[in-house]
Amino acid sequence: MYRTRVGDLLHYMPTWGWFVVALVVVDLVVIVTWVVLRRTAKPTLASAHAVDAATQDEVFALVSARKKVEAMKLLRDRTGMPLRQAKDTVDAVSSGRTQ
Repeated sequence: MYRTRVGDLLHYMPTWGWFVVALVVVDLVVIVTWVVLRRTAKPTLASAHAVDAATQDEVFALVSARKKVEAMKLLRDRTGMPLRQAKDTVDAVSSGRTQ
């Protein structure tokens, strides 16, 4: 019975095979880095648009009263935030991830 060693198998791998393996490894590193950085990014209430203290207090009050839609409308009206950013900001407030 013939026993195959890993070294014997790697010897027969073509050159382009190593290139494919390297590409897969680089892709995995990029994806993992992107996921880690995305999870550690903490949105703040005053991220790109200026939010005054009164607006911030009202947003916190609306979120604590479970009125997220009203909080998003308030942010959009007073700061001009896009809908997606207002939603992300209100979600961050509701989960306690603001500074």
